[in-house]
Amino acid sequence: MRFFQFNPALKEAKGIFGRKPGDPFVDAAGTEAEFISAEAYPPMEQGGRFASPEERDANIAEYEKKHQLAKGEIKWTNLPKSNSLAYGIAIIKTSNKTIYFGRYLQSNSHDLLGIWPNQSIPDGWKLQTKGAQKLETGLDPQTLIGTGSYFTGTQNIINHVNNKAPANDKQVLTDALTASANGQLAKFPGQIDRLEAIRDYFGEIMGPVAMMGGAVLGPAEQARKDLAGGANWSDLQIFWPQSMNYNLMDSVFIAPDGKQIGISSKGGTGAAASAKNLYDSLKKNEQDDQLMKNVQFIKPIIEIIAQKSAKEAPFILGERFKITTPALHTEAKKLMSSGANTFDGLSDEATKMVTGINFDQRVQGFNAGYALTSAVAKKVALKVNEDSRFSVEAIRLLNTASIVQLYTRVGKKGDDVFVSKYDAVYPPNFSGTVALDGSKNYYSSRIGGKFAFRFVK
Repeated sequence: MRFFQFNPALKEAKGIFGRKPGDPFVDAAGTEAEFISAEAYPPMEQGGRFASPEERDANIAEYEKKHQLAKGEIKWTNLPKSNSLAYGIAIIKTSNKTIYFGRYLQSNSHDLLGIWPNQSIPDGWKLQTKGAQKLETGLDPQTLIGTGSYFTGTQNIINHVNNKAPANDKQVLTDALTASANGQLAKFPGQIDRLEAIRDYFGEIMGPVAMMGGAVLGPAEQARKDLAGGANWSDLQIFWPQSMNYNLMDSVFIAPDGKQIGISSKGGTGAAASAKNLYDSLKKNEQDDQLMKNVQFIKPIIEIIAQKSAKEAPFILGERFKITTPALHTEAKKLMSSGANTFDGLSDEATKMVTGINFDQRVQGFNAGYALTSAVAKKVALKVNEDSRFSVEAIRLLNTASIVQLYTRVGKKGDDVFVSKYDAVYPPNFSGTVALDGSKNYYSSRIGGKFAFRFVK
């Protein structure tokens, strides 16, 4: 028996709804604060949308009254539209003050990650995690691309980045992309302070452009023949996913037959996989009897996670592994629906399930049903990860995916940064240990998404 313990890092693009309690913030004056919580209203159990803007505003007034907030004390980060029929509240706390931020939303849903960017909070407040500080450089696809629309041709990408880039960055970034589009290795004069951001974030844009320009050969050429039917990379459409549904894929080419060809610009240890990655590989290889025979343990797990809702999957898997009973699932649904905010009156099974987990029942938006679901998700992940077949079979599936792993190698000379080479890996060669993560999206105050998967050391 063995199991894996790890603390998955949140990708900063998840935004305010992806923050965890204790995440550090700081304002322009250096005042420090910690993240408390973020909630969306109305609850999904109530439809996730108010009937009208008037009903929404009345609910906001009730929130202000409940929390003894003066009119205007919630600092709104955007203006409401006619279809803004939900809202979110984020709370941070300094040593002597609690601060409330608000954001109007179209609706409350299971997947709010990325909807509220970390940068979209007023008064100079900024997230201070290491990843956020790199993102502050503004070299990431969320900033320089900012759309899930398709691009055709390198010049369209260069023009778009030129329009989106800050004035001080336009020249160096467009020069780098132009060089890449011409099959050359890019240079970044005077950018030594941003070496990591150039490699880790701008590389997600520059690498595919370099593929289109012919600067990435070897295995990338084989992938072009196998996955794109021999079409040139430069003739394919490409997009940069702006949601978290494309984990492992930082950009995606569209083959002439419509197939998606993922580019994993950071592939390998530390990258996050998703139920979509694994489920797509399952569907792609359904006719491969030998492979299907060798993924019998993980197959039903992936299918349940992909096909069932984030609320249902933990309990369905819990029953499959004899961790829970149908009665516990029914109890959790009733608790979520009723908004129960304490563990009072739990059944013996539910009490046993949450015992030993340090839930803070004082946290904003605490819901006993969410907490119970979170506890089940953690126990299921622990049980699954005890079986080494899960990791072995996950790797088998990932290595059949239509993915090219692309590494941008950079060097430095004085204050200058330069691309030294690109390394492409195809077929994908993911290695290491993959674990099911039951904590990433399951919290006592909300369910932020489905089970995740992560490479662990």
